[in-house]
Amino acid sequence: MATERRAPTRIRVKWPVVIITDRGVIVAETRDISNEGAFISCDMPLSPNDKLRLFIMAPNQRPFEISAEVAWSAPNDSKASSTPSGMGVRFTETSAPQHKVLRNVVEQLYKAKLNPTR
Repeated sequence: MATERRAPTRIRVKWPVVIITDRGVIVAETRDISNEGAFISCDMPLSPNDKLRLFIMAPNQRPFEISAEVAWSAPNDSKASSTPSGMGVRFTETSAPQHKVLRNVVEQLYKAKLNPTR
């Protein structure tokens, strides 16, 4: 019998994000987000295991800061490729207030997508 692996609910979003690394600052955009991580679209993705700080700018929220590490990286080597250049990040070392803000934002988005207003 196979073990079931449940992924956290990912919500498609395009939010600006500022990435702080040991090598400088990158301005990018999220493409999806969950309580555990996000996909960040950027021209020059970082390498797996790189540590970073994210400042995520969700609509109608103050920017929130969260620690993360690169889980995987997908550089776009070809202009013809349909795969966007970017990286998957996993959130690390989240404090209770950071995690609460993130969880609330994701839950609000998920509910809004399930029950859109008319």
